[in-house]
Amino acid sequence: MGAGLGLASCTLAAAKPDNPLARMTPVPTTEPIPVVDFFRPSLFSNPKLNPAGTHFIASTTVGVDRTEMALCDIATGKYQRLYGPGKKDIRGVDWMGDEHLIFTLVADNRYSEGLYVAPINDLRQTYGVDYHNVDSVLSSPLAAPQHPLVWIRRCAFDNGRDGGVVQIDGMRPSYDPYDKRNTGTYTNPKSIDGGTLATIVRSYPTLKHGATRGYLTDNAGELAYAITTKDGKRFLHRLAGKNWQPCPVDLDEIEIVSVADQPGQLLVLAPREEGKPRALRYLDASSGQLGEVILQDEKYDLNRCRPYKHPVDGHILGLRFEREVPVNYWIDPAYQKLQQKIENSLGPTAKGAIVSIVGSDRAEKRFLVAVRSDRKPTAYLLIDTEKGAITTIVASVSPWLDPARLRPMTFLTYKNRDGVPIDGYLTLPEGASPESPAPLVVLPHGDPWVRDSWGSDAEVQFLASRGYAVFQPNYRGSLGTQWRFSVEDMWAFDKMHDDVTDGVRKIIKTGLVDPDRIAIMGASFGGYLSISGVTHEPNLYRCAVAMSGVYDWAQMIAEAKRFESDGVSPGRTAVLRRFLGDPKTNSEKFEAISPLHSAAQIKVPVFVAHGKSDAVASVEQSERLVAELKKNGVPHETYFQRGEGHGMADLEHRIKLYTQIEAFLAKNLAPRAPTPSVGAEPTGTIPAATTP
Repeated sequence: MGAGLGLASCTLAAAKPDNPLARMTPVPTTEPIPVVDFFRPSLFSNPKLNPAGTHFIASTTVGVDRTEMALCDIATGKYQRLYGPGKKDIRGVDWMGDEHLIFTLVADNRYSEGLYVAPINDLRQTYGVDYHNVDSVLSSPLAAPQHPLVWIRRCAFDNGRDGGVVQIDGMRPSYDPYDKRNTGTYTNPKSIDGGTLATIVRSYPTLKHGATRGYLTDNAGELAYAITTKDGKRFLHRLAGKNWQPCPVDLDEIEIVSVADQPGQLLVLAPREEGKPRALRYLDASSGQLGEVILQDEKYDLNRCRPYKHPVDGHILGLRFEREVPVNYWIDPAYQKLQQKIENSLGPTAKGAIVSIVGSDRAEKRFLVAVRSDRKPTAYLLIDTEKGAITTIVASVSPWLDPARLRPMTFLTYKNRDGVPIDGYLTLPEGASPESPAPLVVLPHGDPWVRDSWGSDAEVQFLASRGYAVFQPNYRGSLGTQWRFSVEDMWAFDKMHDDVTDGVRKIIKTGLVDPDRIAIMGASFGGYLSISGVTHEPNLYRCAVAMSGVYDWAQMIAEAKRFESDGVSPGRTAVLRRFLGDPKTNSEKFEAISPLHSAAQIKVPVFVAHGKSDAVASVEQSERLVAELKKNGVPHETYFQRGEGHGMADLEHRIKLYTQIEAFLAKNLAPRAPTPSVGAEPTGTIPAATTP
């Protein structure tokens, strides 16, 4: 069996009693929920039916801090699980036809260690088709599902360079140098085309216009488009025969969602219109001409729009996107009726929850359905429409969490100082009221161009369980509401800070939080906003927690260039320079948006955490911040972890991190003698509250 992979029969709750992750039930209500229960990996995720509808696969953990693969025979209900050696994870599992699986093996949650294929009739016969390159499987084409398209993102035998796209024969290679059953001499994979052991069925032309950022396949799974980046701009190319042809499409203005139903057609988020959310439209890739509007929401850009496609021919049946809560929008009337029928069948289970069809067999008889809410981790169901049967696969992906002890998340809006509406979410701990206001943790999201969403969130529920209200502001730049702001505001980091501050002051006016006990906490860009908060609003916060943050943007540009030389995030330096400018000629701007240059203004305790192998924001960012805090006599605590990247991937490290954060917040948000509040005039209401 390739790379020492292991095989075991299992049930989803199977684990040895002495395993610290063996407990699959909640702790008694008399005990606090342990830190580990919030941050341990989900029991079950990302299930996929094979086209025949006879089996499904899913990622699972089964009581370990290691992502494994679970294969279920639907007829018998029996599971088998496949796992990597030691703590290596199985990732990116997908079907290669009806009877084979293809997946990657990952070390330390960061390093790809090749590509593997498993025949479902005997997982013991799992074999490697590539042991060295960093690969992404793009598709298993309908015409030849056992000949997948593979993007060799970093070729181990070409100094880590992009190896382009190849179509491989996914069946067992004629010679596997690591297979102990072979005899004879070892074959060095370097001598094999592209470093892969599999037979190359087809090679595709190399892209030459900048660094490759991604590929798109058409509805038949054939390679169709590529996106490159050069000088900070992105470019679209279409495959025409043996050549890549540039497309007259401005990717600054247009966001590609997916391929559409017709050849040469794309589904895109159209350019901005003054005073309107961005619409979803068709686009002809060859001419760049926009077609009809498919959907335009009255309040939200259709960011994070994900099409649901027919399992046979790939035509679009419906769309999923996010507004206050996630939305399922069905283009096909039959699926709209099916959605309603499923929800009616689930009865009380569907009340207040998001019910989503996540996949089906090719006959559209068996469907995988996810049910989730803000207080209930996702449940997965198998629905057989022919038999009229509903089978619960897992009632909760986190069965150790009692939904009755989790807190509801409320959507709210507020106007910033410019009068523009900002979205956010507020989660209150048990017992919070104007008579008993709760301490508040402000939790801005990382990456300015994503958004926080309604649903069960481990970090939020952890904080709420410890007695804190949690405010998640979707400041300008956040997906869905970008149309409300100018293009320039997408990089206006100082204004994003202002949006967070304005939201905190609005929350204070509800009277539901204690204005004298407020912390700000975040990771990545959220860490940047945390330090900006205590730098520029010294009287608003009692303390800050900053994880994996950026505190000097000039340094960020310099280190981005260094990481690019290692093959990480190609083109990032040019993007930063294009939108932020050159630090040498815009030094005043960079000092203004970099809180490290104003660190002398920080007067409250700060907790700083960072992975020492972070290739997104280097650990030097946090080390410099800590040096400034020491120099200025600011109380601080740190957690720097060797071997971790941008965030703590190892469960042991996550537990240690949040245990320290819990103690830090408890110490620094402890009650003290009342002080004048920050413009607090309690009203006892939450602004513009909305629930699903």
